[in-house]
Parts: sequence; structure tokens; C-alpha cells
Amino acid sequence: MPFDAVTLHYVEDALADIYQYHNSLDNFIVRCGFSQDLLRVSRLRAETRASGGRFDKAPKRYVVQEILRDLSTLGASGDLIVARIIDQLAKGSFPQATPAAVSAIEALKALAEANRKTKAQELQDSEREAAIARRSAEREKEAKRAENTKRRDGLHDRFMGLMAETNAQQRGYLLEQFLNDLFEFEGLEPRGSFRIEGEQIDGSFAWRGGTHLLEAKWTKEKVAGAEFGAFTFKVEGKSADTRGLYVSIYGYTEPAIAAVNAKGALKFVCLDGAHIVRALLSEDGLKPILTRVWRHADETGEAYLPVNRL
Repeated sequence: MPFDAVTLHYVEDALADIYQYHNSLDNFIVRCGFSQDLLRVSRLRAETRASGGRFDKAPKRYVVQEILRDLSTLGASGDLIVARIIDQLAKGSFPQATPAAVSAIEALKALAEANRKTKAQELQDSEREAAIARRSAEREKEAKRAENTKRRDGLHDRFMGLMAETNAQQRGYLLEQFLNDLFEFEGLEPRGSFRIEGEQIDGSFAWRGGTHLLEAKWTKEKVAGAEFGAFTFKVEGKSADTRGLYVSIYGYTEPAIAAVNAKGALKFVCLDGAHIVRALLSEDGLKPILTRVWRHADETGEAYLPVNRL
């Protein structure tokens, strides 16, 4: 980083008077990384400044001033050389140095120590702030996890409570509402039941870049498959990317699943109440279940994958 004027002033004072002879100064500067070519240019300008004056040869201070001027034009590489000069001044022993040069070197050491302490304090402050930020993020994460657990537990209790509903029509309506809230909790952008011309849709949700229509059933018996045709018609009547999710809480008969598997061009998959309970008892939720069931469907053409095979 660029050095401030005070630091450069002390560098100038130190370099100008640490050696009695110019050759010693030149050797020191070159060892710190300043090239011989640039040194010749700097000396030439210093001699030009001194010509016609009271000096037969440019004073070492003139040379140092020109060197520092050239270093200021080198950007980061010039700053690096200045840093090496300061480091060598602080570490070295200079018997020929004048009291002014010794004083300047001590001032550079003091500045370096102050800078070291400042950086150490800044590092401590940064680490402390980072630790505070981490703890805050952990608290927020834990609070969010606790809130999600509370919401998931509430959905679980609500789902279990639906079993006590004896009115089949009311239970079906409550199931649609429950699934809409579950999809909302899962971040699936649900839409509640809606009607379009000639069709009643129990709901829909967005997942894996496409829209999935919902058909929800809570009947006393397993779904026998007669309803599959109507749902297939609803899904196929939409865009090519539309898929469906059929949810039958009490499951499906084997002939029903076999029939839908045999039709090809599978457009929907089937879940049952056990899948819903699994989603409500796991922090992973519903999405991994959908992923597993759809991958199974894509690979095998089977619309239904029981929980015990997940």
C-alpha cells in the first residue's frame, strides 16, 4: 500500500545520512530491489539539480529524493521496495549514521510497531465481529429451525386430527386445505382448489421448474383406479410440461397401480398417507420424497413407490 508523507520523510532522512559515501548508499538501495538502470537515471537528475550550485557532486539527499520520486511512479512494485528499505533500515547496523539518521530510523521503528499494533487490533476487531456475526447467524438458523419444527409439528398434529373427522366431504375439503398449507411450508408456491370450464382442480404447486396439478382423496377404501382416467385427462389437457400428484391417504389397490403403470407416458405419481407422515416427521420434508418417487417413475414407469421402498 502507498506510504504516507511522514514515513517517506523519515526514510529520506535515514537514507541521506546513514553512509558516508555514495557507493555504500547505492549498494544498499540496489540490495533492496532498486535497479541499477533506474539508479543511474535518479543520480543523473540529482546531478543536474546540483550543477551550477555550491555542490561539486549531488548531495546524497538529492539522490535519495530522486530515488523516492522514481519509486512513487512504480506502483505496487515501488511500494514493495520502500517496504524492503524500511525493513533493512530497522534491522541493520549503520556505524556511519549521523544522529539525525539514527533518529529517523528509530522513528521508522516506532511507526512500524504502531502499525503492527494497529493491524493486530484491527485483526482482533475483525475476528470478534466475525465471531459475533457467526453467533448471530447460528442463532437465526436455530430460531428458524425451531420455528420450522414448530410449524411441522403443528401440521403433523393437524393431519392426525383429520382422522377424527367423520364427514367424508368435510374431511376431503380439509385435506385440500392441509395439503395447500403443507406445500406452502415446503416452499412449493401452491394454489388452492380452483375450477375451470368442465373441471375441478384440487390444487397445484410449482416444483422442479414445472407445474404439478393435485388430486387429493381421503376415502374409506383404497383408490381402485377409476378416478385415474379423469385425472390423466386433466393433466394432459394442460401444457406439455404439466405433471400431476395424486394423493390417496389410504393408498391404492394393486390392480389400480398396475393399470396406471401399463399406460405409458406417465404424467403423474401417487403418494399415500404414509408418505405425508414421513414428510412431517423429517426435517428434510416432502421434496426428497417427491424427487425419489419421480426418479423411480422416470426409471421404471411405476407411478407408486411405497414408503418402505424409499
